[in-house]
Amino acid sequence: MIHTFIQTLKELLTHPRNVIDPFLELEERKYMHPFLFLMVAAVVVTMVNTLLVDFAFEPVLTEMETENEQMQEIAEWIQISTVRSTTQFLPLSSALILVPMLAVGGLFFFRDYLAGFFKLLVLNSYAVGASMLFQLALIPIWIFSGVPLNEPLANATLPAVSLAIPILWIYKSYILNSSFLIWTRIISTFVIGFVLYSMLTGFAAAVIGYMIFAINRIVEMSGSL
Repeated sequence: MIHTFIQTLKELLTHPRNVIDPFLELEERKYMHPFLFLMVAAVVVTMVNTLLVDFAFEPVLTEMETENEQMQEIAEWIQISTVRSTTQFLPLSSALILVPMLAVGGLFFFRDYLAGFFKLLVLNSYAVGASMLFQLALIPIWIFSGVPLNEPLANATLPAVSLAIPILWIYKSYILNSSFLIWTRIISTFVIGFVLYSMLTGFAAAVIGYMIFAINRIVEMSGSL
């Protein structure tokens, strides 16, 4: 599996059509299945993140959020969940949310190259899976830069760059055209997908943060009975 994964990654970064088209056209496949490739990369990079980086930080709250103790605790958990979703769990959130959101963007701008939601899911599963290698570059920045994890640079800007570079490169290499119009379509696909991903990830993180708060309160109340 390791050999097949590395072979798939190398070919995606150089000749993505050699990986994607045989899968879509049901030809003989010597590369890893796109969804397996995506999830293996996401799980491995998440584990590496967890082992190497201390993702603890002190939440920064507004005056409104600190008006009462309950509101403060809810805000803290939501902020922690939001930051963790785009740092420690960036590989998983990008695998589960970014892939379909990029496919949605592709329905508008890639319809001349890949028609159909499933084909776009395959393309983006491979592209986001390949981006995991670039996400590893965030680890030394998180460890040594001294930038707090709750700063937008650490949890938004740099993760976006680590995703954009390989995904845009694979899009461009797959289409085999570098005209201004093509680049406009490529960038528009990524921007739409990333904006939708950011919105859904923020919503999911808020729900998770509130659920953690509620579970903690239930446990505390149970213990006091």
